[in-house]
Amino acid sequence: MALISLEEARRLINDYSFNLRCKAKEMDVLRAGGRALARDLIATKNVPDKRLSAMDGYAVRYEDLKLGRLRISGKVFPDSVQPSLMPGEAYYVATGAPIPSGADTVVRVENSRTSEDGYVEFKGEVMRGKDIREVGEDAKEGDVILRRGEILTANKIGLVLTQGVKSIDVMDLQFSIFANGDELAPFYSDEGNRDIISPMVMEFLRPFGSSKYLGVARDNIEDVRSNILKGVEESDVVISIGGSSVGEKDFVKRVIREEGDLLFEGISTNVIKRGAMGAIKGKPVLVLPGQVVSAFLVLHELVFSLLSRFGVQRRKLKVKLGEELLVTHNMDSTFLFQIDGCYAKPMRWGVGLYSELAKANSYGYLKRLSHYRKGEEIELYLL
Repeated sequence: MALISLEEARRLINDYSFNLRCKAKEMDVLRAGGRALARDLIATKNVPDKRLSAMDGYAVRYEDLKLGRLRISGKVFPDSVQPSLMPGEAYYVATGAPIPSGADTVVRVENSRTSEDGYVEFKGEVMRGKDIREVGEDAKEGDVILRRGEILTANKIGLVLTQGVKSIDVMDLQFSIFANGDELAPFYSDEGNRDIISPMVMEFLRPFGSSKYLGVARDNIEDVRSNILKGVEESDVVISIGGSSVGEKDFVKRVIREEGDLLFEGISTNVIKRGAMGAIKGKPVLVLPGQVVSAFLVLHELVFSLLSRFGVQRRKLKVKLGEELLVTHNMDSTFLFQIDGCYAKPMRWGVGLYSELAKANSYGYLKRLSHYRKGEEIELYLL
């Protein structure tokens, strides 16, 4: 089996003219959490749309502070009409209240002292422009506030709602998934050695669309071919699990060669080296190994490489190794990690360890025959 570098595999995926477009469907914002955006979200209005107080305090003209005491002309709350401030005056403003026209500074309540005759004095240093939220400070009309490919996580939903948006376009790719092997039963079966990996793949793909499970292909080339071609006809992307090695019953790559283009048949990096990718009628066909860690990490690598054309980004960061790590393999290797704070602990190395994958929250590619020291910085991708 010919292996190519990870960088070359990514380049081939990026350069190939797949018959793949960013399909979209409109969803209620409150139901679209966890989905990838199909289009940029552009602000249609400023947030805030008027100058607001960021604190409870007194709105003043900065230059009037030299007068020592200012007359309190009224109180302003979030639902109040914006008043005008005259020289020598101050208005009490609640958090979120509109700033009176003419005011340029808010002095916090804790730095003020009122008198019975309706005046207020201030203490401590006050900065011009302090505690005022300017128009468009949070979002400016015409700005891209969320980009295509971003996942609509819980912390982003509020930003969408500030624009008065009730529905949003999310990615709606259709995936077909099947496993390979006479020894396997479909994951919904009550008996036998069930296909456990396909449900993991389907859950991983949820942000990008919907998945159709084709079941398990038997160990003969025509059954494999039938599943692949069915997936090509019915979906945008086909994903095969198992049958990716060089054994006499591994038919997936052979079918791809016969029916379309095999971009590459393996990657020169341990754990993901059996991963492959091809295209039939321009539709991407992803080939995952049959061992769970390998399958999941190949899936992660290939899906993000493929969907990068739609703005989908890998989440990565640099962290320090929590312990010494010696890579004894003659090939670059993929390791699972558990990040805790700014340190990353390597997990047990192996391609079939469900327990280690369940505990991991990241992975990285480490150089062959290398000695990594505790505290050394490495780059990891978040799972």
